[in-house]
Amino acid sequence: MKNELKNTLTGREYEFFIFVVKGFTTTKIANDLALKSNTISTIKKNVYNKLVTNSDIELFKLAY
Repeated sequence: MKNELKNTLTGREYEFFIFVVKGFTTTKIANDLALKSNTISTIKKNVYNKLVTNSDIELFKLAY
């Protein structure tokens, strides 16, 4: 599944995915990546759409 995710997501989206799976909040991710929270929210929406998910819990399930 890991390679499939890397092929489906952009580099930034995959980076976001890893942060979410580690339990980071949107604010923490934004701070760590030096991006605005709105940008992270957009990335989150794109990841959800590409992976056909609706929550961070579903992302976590995909990771494991």
